Amino acid sequence: MSDNLLDILKQRDDLTEQELLKYLQGDLTPEERRAVEEKLADSEMMSDAEEGLRMADAAKTSFAVNDINRKLALQLQQQRRKRTHKPVPNQSLVIVATFLVLLLIVLAYLVIYKMKNG
Repeated sequence: MSDNLLDILKQRDDLTEQELLKYLQGDLTPEERRAVEEKLADSEMMSDAEEGLRMADAAKTSFAVNDINRKLALQLQQQRRKRTHKPVPNQSLVIVATFLVLLLIVLAYLVIYKMKNG
């Protein structure tokens, strides 16, 4: 199978994440900057991504990520506590019921055996 068929969903002219970040930071040469701007003009999705990254404040984003990670860690810790402190159910009723059923089976066998052999 040719390599073209394996990359059927990839668009060859899209910007990479690295190119987009360098563009926003202003780390590109004028030629590279022009090429990126042409790609942004051609792709609505890429221009939306660029606009979103431009609007995002790095400090707010970092704070939000740390807050989400803290809340997730707390939630996971609470779930682990619930799992480890689950009480063991009382099995005595199950044991007694099982014993009585086995006793009834043995008694039924003895009664049937006595009736047959008279």
